[in-house]
Amino acid sequence: MMGSKSTEPKLLVHFDLDAQIPRHHILRRIAEAVDFTFVRNLARPYYSHTGQPSVDPAVLFKLTLLGYLYRIVSERQICEEASLNLAWRWFLGYELEEEIPDHSVLTKARRRFGIKVYEQFFQHVVRLCEMRGLIQGKTLFLDSTQIEANASRESMRGRTLVKELGSARAYVHEVWHSNLGEADDDGVQRTRPGRGSANRELVSRTDPEAQLMSRPGRPHKLMHKAQIAVDGGRARVVTAVEVRAATEGDGQAVASMLDRHEAAVGRATSELVADAGYTSDDTHEACARREVRPVLGSIERSGRRGVFRSRDFTYVEAGNYYRCPAGATLTQRFQQYDRQSTIYAAAAGTCAACPLKPQCAPGKSERRIARRWNQTLWDQALALAHSPRGRMLMRRRKAVVEPRIGDLKIKHGLVRAQFRGRQNLQIQALLTAAALNLKALVKWGPAPQAGSAALRTHVLAGFDTIHRGFLWLAHSPRAALFAQP
Repeated sequence: MMGSKSTEPKLLVHFDLDAQIPRHHILRRIAEAVDFTFVRNLARPYYSHTGQPSVDPAVLFKLTLLGYLYRIVSERQICEEASLNLAWRWFLGYELEEEIPDHSVLTKARRRFGIKVYEQFFQHVVRLCEMRGLIQGKTLFLDSTQIEANASRESMRGRTLVKELGSARAYVHEVWHSNLGEADDDGVQRTRPGRGSANRELVSRTDPEAQLMSRPGRPHKLMHKAQIAVDGGRARVVTAVEVRAATEGDGQAVASMLDRHEAAVGRATSELVADAGYTSDDTHEACARREVRPVLGSIERSGRRGVFRSRDFTYVEAGNYYRCPAGATLTQRFQQYDRQSTIYAAAAGTCAACPLKPQCAPGKSERRIARRWNQTLWDQALALAHSPRGRMLMRRRKAVVEPRIGDLKIKHGLVRAQFRGRQNLQIQALLTAAALNLKALVKWGPAPQAGSAALRTHVLAGFDTIHRGFLWLAHSPRAALFAQP
């Protein structure tokens, strides 16, 4: 019939997949900037030379990265999208007639590799940024963020007393509303006066490492905490990521984050910038051991005794005493070993006769001052924070690390854990940061055609060991054998 479309099958159809991908597409730019064959060396120890052919590890990492680049949290959906999306197929190296790997291989790979391989992958991406000149290396910005755990509050159960009390749900409700710890806006964990933390009494059955957290104006949830370190260069490369306990103080992570940054970049930073949540003994001592200058937010406290604060008293190092605003002397009295500080106080009767007593020591006892054993480090950090450069860095912190954390959570799905357990969340955080760094790499420091040579031979269905290295065995008729020396 005239005008009808022929239904006879065509014997030959020519379709150039490469021609369908625009030159400016993000996946083409990533493929040109990064040669993903380095993943095969990372994964080599985790495969045997016997058994059925396996999916190329480079393909596995690319599939996972696609999920974080496009904020798809379901591995099943990632593989479904890869089978439909031409750009994804091209990026993976799969032709139209080839079947995309099943989503189960991503789960198996994550369990097989563990954190170590993903750490190495993240560090390799950071080193690529370093090689392209995107990392300044002098100033490191550090901040933390709470990540919602993949677990419900209904999964909470008492650790030891639930059987004795009989009703688990009633016990959870009671402890929840009486003992729950709170976190201030600076991320520092606070506990209500006279009450313990609910996390000592309760635990989630589905994610035992998650902890209950409550913020002002927000409902309490099971959370983890992620520490994020961002380089001060224009590309704002994420150089270190670590997932820790939700209720842990930020300062406890500083030493580990500085070491992670040095391991990834290959050189140590000389300056650390962080908010007041990191102002602690742990931070000062970690920076002092590594010769890093800390620029930290100031903790402003008026004090329970009155208007005058500790910094209003002058310390005389030569005589080891304090001089109060009225001119009286506070001498050393005793040591607080649990807080690593020395207590100074005025002589008995001194404060009672002082005209400034209502502003300084309104109680019956004399005014006391606590001086930390490492007070010199605190004083140096305070002076640096109040210097012109310190004030400039604290203002810049909001434009460097906070937007990066926002991108990780809002644009790439780090707002909630994809899987359960701190180890799986660490993998998620590493790959999310790697995806963000790859976007910075192609924007600020692309290397044209760096990965295009291997682009058309990515799909190698298996590998075997021959003599000194790997032989990748492809079952596709268009692919060639690729040997790793």
